[in-house]
Amino acid sequence: MCSSDLSKLAGLGRLSASIAHEIRNPVGAMSHAAQLLAESASLSAEDKRLTEIVRQNGDRVRQIIENVMSMARRENSRPERVILANWLTSFRDEFCATMQIPPERLAISSLLGDVEVQVDPSQLRQIVWNLCENAVKYGVAEDQPEVIEVRVGRLASTARPFLEVADRGPGIAVQHRERIFEPFFTGNERGTGLGLFLARELAQTNDATLLYEPRTSGGSLFRIVF
Repeated sequence: MCSSDLSKLAGLGRLSASIAHEIRNPVGAMSHAAQLLAESASLSAEDKRLTEIVRQNGDRVRQIIENVMSMARRENSRPERVILANWLTSFRDEFCATMQIPPERLAISSLLGDVEVQVDPSQLRQIVWNLCENAVKYGVAEDQPEVIEVRVGRLASTARPFLEVADRGPGIAVQHRERIFEPFFTGNERGTGLGLFLARELAQTNDATLLYEPRTSGGSLFRIVF
């Protein structure tokens, strides 16, 4: 990529961040107003349903804004030596406490001994957090808090280290699989369509690859190959 293209991309990133910043405050005010309105005792059930639609979509716009600003302020990776099994134990404690789910729902296993990689720990956290959060929200059958599997190991063909997040949810429809890493693509109304795009971008920044494959018995598997 030539310097002029890089300059254009940098300019586009700054513009996107500026727009996102300007939108964030009015969207927050709209969501807050909708929340207050929903608490009114004089509203009918239909009116409350409409205010809930406003609030939900305001939250979705807010998530898009946060993702855009996260991409715009992304720094170059600062790789460190990370032992994945140790790192994952600490990650699980933080993730489960924040998401308010029992730690046993995030099952960690290492197919080999200590697998060590060179990666930016902060950016790795963003990637894995996104994958695990998606699995918690979308990767389980309704009313069934199934276990999310997080595994580390090495590929049999190349011995390259990997970290994968797997679930037993409904999986991703065949017609959507080629597009899930595109910005703003979403197969439902709940996501922003930026999380997986950002995760893959961060993986590439760390000389890693983020891949998706369906599980043979149902569900999804996302694999980071370092």
